[in-house]
Formats: sequence, structure tokens, C-alpha cells
Amino acid sequence: MSFTSATLDFASRNSELNGIFAGLFEAAQDIYAVLKKGAGLKFAATGNESGDDQLELDIIADEAFFKYLSQDNHVRYVVSEERPGLSKLSDGPYSIALDPLDGSKSALIGIPSGAIFGVFENADEAADFNGGNIISGGFFVFGMNLEAYFADGPDVYKGIYDQAEKSWEIIALPEPMPSADVLAINGANQLVWDKWLQDHYLSLLDTKNGTVKPHNMRWFASMVSDLKRLIMQGGIFAYPGANRKGYESGHLRLVYEAIPMSFLIHAMGGSSTNGDQSLLETPVSELHQKTPVFIGNADKIAAIEAAKRGSV
Repeated sequence: MSFTSATLDFASRNSELNGIFAGLFEAAQDIYAVLKKGAGLKFAATGNESGDDQLELDIIADEAFFKYLSQDNHVRYVVSEERPGLSKLSDGPYSIALDPLDGSKSALIGIPSGAIFGVFENADEAADFNGGNIISGGFFVFGMNLEAYFADGPDVYKGIYDQAEKSWEIIALPEPMPSADVLAINGANQLVWDKWLQDHYLSLLDTKNGTVKPHNMRWFASMVSDLKRLIMQGGIFAYPGANRKGYESGHLRLVYEAIPMSFLIHAMGGSSTNGDQSLLETPVSELHQKTPVFIGNADKIAAIEAAKRGSV
């Protein structure tokens, strides 16, 4: 059984993924409809597996994805930020990693939130949810419009939801991604970064005696919004580790945030790193593992790795 959607006219390069895409897009439509009503923006009485406070909408979003993905027997496991472990749905060959509502706290003040997804093959335990096994990754944006940005293997697409027609327009995105001197990072944490990163950060802001324009700073604190801008403009998105309790490895999760986003950006000719190696090559030891994240133009990511190596 493969789930089908009347609103999504998209054929994956792998026909077994068609139902998975249909389920993901149907869930996104339901979540967006709730968000537009202003519902679900109260804190729930529970927290998620990473210790974050949950909004009611976090739970609504998680349940929506499970509802639709459970209708397709190609989905073996689903792992979600909102649940403790692997949830088995069938004996199918593919497993889905989800951040069902990324940027939920930002949604409280009107910054677009969204959802992140990765599709993995041959994933039966945490270690299998690595960059070598991911075959699709992307995200939805719940903003003025409902949008999707995703890679189906090496092919990259943007989806725009027509609310009047209740249907999706899927268009191919050009390669490579744009390049720009734009940096999305929480500069308020710079005093608790490692010295090499403090120095590299300041070098990006250096005007070189007034002859070179420094990097522009942009920071939504909503990964989906920051990555949308990265795709449209180029630059760097960074959430590094910090020398304070609980943030030694950053705050973002490797399996359902860093790897899916990296897969998408790599498909567009960009790159990623945790400071030492590509996020697509980083070993996974646990489902909710945190990691430092740097994603963006390949030359800028190479410069970050060089800066760290030079500090050793």
C-alpha cells in the first residue's frame, strides 16, 4: 500500500518514495492550517526528548506526520524530536527522521517555523541514520505561504502550495546555490565559543582597512527560515558548540536536523561540517545526538575547517 495525495503531483526518481512524499506534504498542509488559525501556540505540560519545552503545536505536528506516514507500507521506522526512540510502522525499506515543528518558539513572535525531514534506507538502529544512508532531505516553511525545499537524490526542488486551488506547484531549483557574504549565527554567544571560532568570526566582520565589505549578519533563530535564506542568497548558517553547560556540542540534532539539511545543501553544490568533518560523514551514536553545525557555500565551509585546523 502506498499513500497517494490529490494535492501533490510529484514523481520521485524512486517510485517507492511517492507515497512518502505525499504523506509528508499532506501533514504539512494540516499543520499549516492549524498554525494559520493561531491554534496550538500555548505551552504543553510536557517536554520533548531533548529537554525542550513543547508547544501544543509541537505535539499536533508530530501526530500529523505519524498519521499520514503510517498509511504507507514503505515506511519502516519514524524517529521524531518529540518521541524517545524508533517507532515501527511497517517492514518497509525506508525510515523517516523528523523535526515536526522547527522554530516553534519563533512562531510565538511571528517568525516562520517549519518542519524538517530526512528519508533513510537500511536504517534499523541509531547508527544507521547517517549521511551515507540518506536519500532525501528537506524542509517545509510555515510562513506567508506554505513552501517546501527538498532534495530527491541529487535533484533539488521547491514546492509552493496554492491555498485557493489546494494543490502544490513543484519546480526544479537551479544549481549551484548562490554565494554571498552573509552569516546566520547567534553572535551573542561569541564569548563562549572556542578561541579559533571567535577569531574566524571577527575575520568575517573585518573591513580590511575599509576596502572590503564585511559579512552581513542575519539570524532568525529558526533553522528553516535561516536555511531558506541560505538557499536563496548563499552564505553560511552556523550553530556551533559553546563553552557553557548543555551547549558543548551545540543545540541542533544530527539525525533529524543537521543531516537532512546538509543533504539538501550538498545537492545544491554547498557543503557542511561540524568543524572537523562533513556532517554527512559524522558517525551517529544516538538518535537525539547533538552536533555543532556549519552549512553553506563550499568555500566558506572549507575556510571554517581550515581555521579550526590552524588553531591546533
